[in-house]
Amino acid sequence: MAVSTHYVARAVECMARVAPVSYRRIFHGVGIYHQGVQFAIIVNDHLYFRADEYSRSLYEQRGMAPFRPAAADMVESAFYQVPEAVLERPAELIYWMRTAVEAAQNGYSLEQDEPYIDAPVRHLHAR
Repeated sequence: MAVSTHYVARAVECMARVAPVSYRRIFHGVGIYHQGVQFAIIVNDHLYFRADEYSRSLYEQRGMAPFRPAAADMVESAFYQVPEAVLERPAELIYWMRTAVEAAQNGYSLEQDEPYIDAPVRHLHAR
């Protein structure tokens, strides 16, 4: 899984025209953020926005596929591929970005599944 510098620069430039964004490398791709909220990823030179039960149909109506990690075929992803044409239309892009940020803000939190452990964390010391 590779991400080209050219694709990242193009995608970030298009998004930055409509709203402030930042990015950083994550695993085998790039995470895209708006005001500290990760709403998008770039993997294999494809842009994926965060979707939820309300916005998923927006992607499905355009025939866009969810992100599928190579190691997890059966995992349902919260990220859907963005049509390339959307990047070139600022009015449409801002709409898609807003729905993705909203989905990320209202999305599932890993902390909801974290069991509460009342014991202190102990660090292992080298012997």
